[in-house]
Amino acid sequence: MTVADATPAPEEAAPIRDRFDRDQEGPQAWVAPGIRLLGLYGIVRIVLLVGDVFAAHVGYGSNLSGPILSWDSHWYLFVAVHGYPPVAPTAGGELTYSAPGFLPVFPALIRLFTFSGLSTLGAALVVSILGGAAATLLVWRLAGAIVDDSTAWNAAVLFILFPGMGIAWGLFYCECVGLALASASLLLMLRERWLWAGVVGAFATATSPLALPLVVAALVPAVQALRRRQSPRALLTVFIAPTGFLGYVLSLSLRYHDVLFWWHLQSQAWGASVDFGRSLLGLLPHLWRIGYQGPAWLEWIGLVAVIAAAGALWRARLPGCVNAYCFGVLLLLFASNSLGFKPRLLTWAFPALIAVTAVVRPRTWLAVAISFACLLPVVFLIYTLLGNSMAQP
Repeated sequence: MTVADATPAPEEAAPIRDRFDRDQEGPQAWVAPGIRLLGLYGIVRIVLLVGDVFAAHVGYGSNLSGPILSWDSHWYLFVAVHGYPPVAPTAGGELTYSAPGFLPVFPALIRLFTFSGLSTLGAALVVSILGGAAATLLVWRLAGAIVDDSTAWNAAVLFILFPGMGIAWGLFYCECVGLALASASLLLMLRERWLWAGVVGAFATATSPLALPLVVAALVPAVQALRRRQSPRALLTVFIAPTGFLGYVLSLSLRYHDVLFWWHLQSQAWGASVDFGRSLLGLLPHLWRIGYQGPAWLEWIGLVAVIAAAGALWRARLPGCVNAYCFGVLLLLFASNSLGFKPRLLTWAFPALIAVTAVVRPRTWLAVAISFACLLPVVFLIYTLLGNSMAQP
């Protein structure tokens, strides 16, 4: 199978619609492989729970909730229980780390599940597990709309085993829900269901600002339609998708009487700004130095992974909207002085895994999958046990 056979050119929409037509014949063709994927996902979650027990005994006085609530995870549970404070917390006359820095969809789902009688911790675990399962299946179906079924399944396996999932699923971070929503929105774009793609995209951007490249993704088919002098219906998605994030920013502005509160909070509490990669590039020459993005050696690993992913995306010729989303995520990570190519954040560029699977040979894919499987629990243990020596995940 050649790359050209595996992935249709963006203008060739018929093969994608044909694949959707096959899906509509019945679920029999994809139930069995879907169950196998969920089985592998379940094994990964069990491994992470075992890692949690180990980390708890080594570094958290046998407190099992310690590792999974480390770093910023506890803020999501705080919002689920207490909501957002009526007055913005400050320290030394400036805004400080606080709940408004964490978007509402993930904590809202946690709170929803507490109504079933679960504790907040139990509800967060259920949401994390179900969200990760949904993300796995949706990434698989997204890949199946682009490449052949075997390649799509392999891409989903890489998604499950990607080392950044050690943090995204091992701790209580919003990626468990955000990645499911982002992949669903991209899948709806390929189906040309622009209204629903925008609605789902709005929930994604209300989960994390790293979902905002969905807007760029929808802009590609909108521009293509204009060039063909057709109705640019994809503009529905362009305008609807960012409303989740913008609505949250507006709510903060009204609550705290500051139009730019979100940006002031990011700058004063987290020191975040857009420097177009200046701080990241300045970190790289100093191999053992630790910056906000993490240690320089880890950023080198991330940079190599990003270059490889970009090459795979270029060769695989994924649909324009998928490519635009993925490159948008990578550009956002590069341009921010506080993000960088950290393992957890790279999970948002998950379409690159489809491209990698489409262009590498089976033996190379197997080597990548084994490497991912070995690194995933290691990443979880490093971030939960080594603390600030690894910077923020």
